[in-house]
Amino acid sequence: MRRLSLLALALCASFAVLAPTHAGALLGSSSPPEGSWTLGGVSCDLIPTTVATAAPVGAAETCPGVRPGAMVTTFIGQCTLNFLFQDTAGNRYIGTAGHCAIEAPEVGAGDQGEHTWAPGSGPVANDADGNRIGTFVYAILQDPKDFSLIKLDAGVQSSPQMCHFGGPTGINSDNPGLDSPTTLEIFGQGVGVGTVLPARSMLALGMPDPDHVYAQGVVLPGDSGSGVISDDGRAIGVAVTTGVHTASFGSSGIDAGEVGITRLAPQLARANQVLGLGLTLITAPTL
Repeated sequence: MRRLSLLALALCASFAVLAPTHAGALLGSSSPPEGSWTLGGVSCDLIPTTVATAAPVGAAETCPGVRPGAMVTTFIGQCTLNFLFQDTAGNRYIGTAGHCAIEAPEVGAGDQGEHTWAPGSGPVANDADGNRIGTFVYAILQDPKDFSLIKLDAGVQSSPQMCHFGGPTGINSDNPGLDSPTTLEIFGQGVGVGTVLPARSMLALGMPDPDHVYAQGVVLPGDSGSGVISDDGRAIGVAVTTGVHTASFGSSGIDAGEVGITRLAPQLARANQVLGLGLTLITAPTL
């Protein structure tokens, strides 16, 4: 698999040092105040969807089309697509964050519930060029879940392969208690980082919780919804929050970091339960 160069890793580390805890402050976005949201019961911020007007220039070109890592725009703002799914009838769906489809208030506890829309009646999703790709059929923004699904219109070209890294080769649903450091990989459309270094590595000191992962890394406005994979290519989850996440240090494993990731397996299971579609992840080889 292609790996980030040492220079790229150094740049990423520099961004991590320079980026403030409240990522939305970079652009004066309308993201909720610090500490008004939670992931795994820990206070944090949603990764903002409001970006500077010029942000799509350059970033979109690094990952064109409809695929994991590509840009998506909604009535709420700019986000990043994660993984591609298929139902039993052969219809295709692609994911992003729930807060890219559910408008969140300025203040709240990170619980805006669960929404479904009949096919064709949900909010419209567009690609980086403003072309419609489909409509939302499902979204949840309820700690620890932050996930949504877009049903792709017939004829829209798509790829399951994550930009730069390839994969996902499957879903990582390891049991809680994994306390060894794990390298995670993300391709996002975050302003600044997304135009210079969209492909980034993060480090999870441990993954002891079945619903979330906290990682050391950097995310910025526009990265909302990005798919996160392990270095063996398996889908871990969706990047959704930023802040200082510290849940536990102990026998169950280390659970701390600046990036909050809501895990894919339980969210997909919940979407299947609600929608009854038999959704499965479409896999792809690593690069």
